[in-house]
Amino acid sequence: PGGFPSDYITVNPGSEDILVDLGMDVPLSEISLWGYAADNGNGIREFTVDFATDAEGGEAGLGDEAYGASIALKPGFTALNDDSNRQTFAFGQVVVARYVRITAITNYFGIVIGGDRLGLGEVAFEVTTATVGPDIRVTADQALALAADVPTAFTVPVSNAGDADLVISGTSFTGANAGAFGVTGVTSPIGALGSGSVAVTFNPAGLGGPISATLHIQSNDADTPEATVMLTGTLPALEPDISVPAQVTLASDGMPETVDVVVSNVGQQALNLSGVVVTGANAGAFLVVTQPVSIVAGGMGTIQVSFDPAGLPGGAVDATLQITSNDPDSPLVNIPIVGGVAAEFYPIVSVTSATEGAGADFFPAVNLIQGPGVGFGSGWPHNALGEGQAFAWVTNAPNGGAGDYFSPLPTPSPVMVFDLGQDVALAEVSFWGYANTNANGANLFSLRFATSSDGPAGFGTSIPYNPTFAPTQPIEPRQSFLFDQPAFARYVEWVPLDNFFGINPPGGDRVGAGEIAFEVVPGAGGGFRIVEIVRNSP
Repeated sequence: PGGFPSDYITVNPGSEDILVDLGMDVPLSEISLWGYAADNGNGIREFTVDFATDAEGGEAGLGDEAYGASIALKPGFTALNDDSNRQTFAFGQVVVARYVRITAITNYFGIVIGGDRLGLGEVAFEVTTATVGPDIRVTADQALALAADVPTAFTVPVSNAGDADLVISGTSFTGANAGAFGVTGVTSPIGALGSGSVAVTFNPAGLGGPISATLHIQSNDADTPEATVMLTGTLPALEPDISVPAQVTLASDGMPETVDVVVSNVGQQALNLSGVVVTGANAGAFLVVTQPVSIVAGGMGTIQVSFDPAGLPGGAVDATLQITSNDPDSPLVNIPIVGGVAAEFYPIVSVTSATEGAGADFFPAVNLIQGPGVGFGSGWPHNALGEGQAFAWVTNAPNGGAGDYFSPLPTPSPVMVFDLGQDVALAEVSFWGYANTNANGANLFSLRFATSSDGPAGFGTSIPYNPTFAPTQPIEPRQSFLFDQPAFARYVEWVPLDNFFGINPPGGDRVGAGEIAFEVVPGAGGGFRIVEIVRNSP
């Protein structure tokens, strides 16, 4: 169904079942399989089998049998990728059933070529013959799914491979947790080539961690007067177990706030909190207001943390809530605090576009400077507020709507000049992409700077700095590029050097951008600049 190459098991919906009707209830102790093809991955690899009796067959035909209703046995096997040799898989006990369901779990996809289909060569069941006298059969080990808070009931299958009645005369338990187990019922006698069970309960009170016990079954089997079954399972450890949220999320609206952090104890002993602190570069903006000292087993407590962003620079908050407790597995947990403080951006007085002046812009350049609250969010993380004609700049397609805008580079080529109104300290540029699924967005650009004295045509005159940056495609997130040296300028020249043509089609026959802004340098004024620092030798 998924074509080649694909994994049939993954692609095909529903369970992959083969239903077999043997015509009447018969004793079964094994299944024989022959593989599909030795050099092809379509053959069944891992599979399970379960059973239903004649009485559980439902209406005429196959598909409505009550598998597992009276026969709990459901063994799993792994078949070889062999189409010539018989592979036999023993059940470990005898079951009496008419219907068998074979459920494919995996094929040989990824191991041998193929696997886009599912196949099997042959399936058969060897006739089970009875031994002389009663013959008890049990599974040596049985894994249990145990509940931590209520008793668990389960059955241990017992079968008789003999030709005489099997009489169970007694049961008992030994082992580390024998006292937690009890027998509530026994099938006895079990007829020739028949099956039955021992009903068992488990009480978890006061227990934790690995659980084990051995069930002893006494019977009239002369060869095996006492059969044993090892019972194993796991409960949560008898200790505190802390559970916390993956992160603490701030509102990021620039206002003081208090957040509640719920701490749960999913263990079976009291959880004691010995320390709750906030760490990180911005830890001083946080205060742990209240915290629980102890949380009972299965209970919850709340830590209240206040946040005051006053004095913090714009950007993501660097802080982690750190909790120390008596949880032996996680004595120290760290919860990242996620949020940020809104940045301040310089007003941009105007933008001029060389291509717009030549009538070669499709969306106007003024869309690049709509600013906080219009082009992008005024609060952190300053995501773009839209896309398309009202939120972006893009050129025409000089090559007729095909090919790469930059090959050959059209005349005039795109050059933007941003006027900040006065000389200001610049340390970064913020960029928002043009389109998520269109290759027209700029993926490389350069900057040059000019002071008020240099004028809008004096780029490079007094400030030689000429960095380039490579943004990614998404339109929503603000991409902030820090300068490796400061600039004190009024005018910024922005030149797109390439787009995503050939990287993420369609498009690439134009070049565009979503928004451009410049974050205010904290503490910087507009009245002076440092031109040079000279160190005098002693």
